[in-house]
Amino acid sequence: MCVALSLNAAARSHTGPRPDNQDSGLVSPCLVAVADGVGGNVGGAVASSLVIGWLAPMGRELSADEPDGDLASLVAACNERIRTAVGHRPRLEGMATTLSAIGVLGDRAVLVHIGDSRAYRWRAPELVQLTRDHTLVQALIDAGSITEAEALVHPQRSAVYAALHGGTDDVEGLEVLSVDLLPGDRLLVCSDGLSGALPPQVMAELLAVAENPDQAAATLLGAALAAPASDNVTVVVADVLDDMVDGIPPTRYRTVGAASSARDETVEVLEALWPGPATGAFRPVTAPIG
Repeated sequence: MCVALSLNAAARSHTGPRPDNQDSGLVSPCLVAVADGVGGNVGGAVASSLVIGWLAPMGRELSADEPDGDLASLVAACNERIRTAVGHRPRLEGMATTLSAIGVLGDRAVLVHIGDSRAYRWRAPELVQLTRDHTLVQALIDAGSITEAEALVHPQRSAVYAALHGGTDDVEGLEVLSVDLLPGDRLLVCSDGLSGALPPQVMAELLAVAENPDQAAATLLGAALAAPASDNVTVVVADVLDDMVDGIPPTRYRTVGAASSARDETVEVLEALWPGPATGAFRPVTAPIG
């Protein structure tokens, strides 16, 4: 008998020591995601907002007809939005974003990942990292050139070699993985502001004792800020439910961070000219913005 899975999720996001928030997060019954903007004042917040804004309506229902829930195609569309934005706003040249997202489709789950935002699964008593960072230091660790301890203080520890920046080959770096989930599992998706501030053991302990996802997200955020964090911090926590048994009202889709704060004019205009999938229309921009 198949188990119909859903997510009871909560999210928190904070600028940390930075002047603005480049992170965006999403919670919904079927999809949770974090995007960490790259490019600072040239548009990191815009890039993460464009990606999460496109994915948000799809959190109501993913395509069960596709093995990956059509997530790879959705991410490709996100990347097209970034390319369009750069084409019409040259000042945004160089902006990019990471993305880690987990979607549930009936009794199975799919993870899409690019960059260094991370996804974890806590299943008592073990926390398992589901993603592998697309970073220079991770490549050096894999090659045996440096240790994990050395990676923490490496001068290029934040350098990612794969991200969404509107390039024609960006999506080739996207990992699409099947994820083993069971009712009772707890998921954590976060930006590197959290994973860089807290060791896995601390994250596992906080996930284990929290009564619900909202408490877990708040506690993790507080601990990262106290560490202290050196970057924006975005935390998404989701409990995996059996729809037939748990009876918890589904999470309403919600965004946090850059995707939910004051919007850049590029994001506003793009979303007016190129509406999201939930509208039933896919109309790429055909005229200059502005």
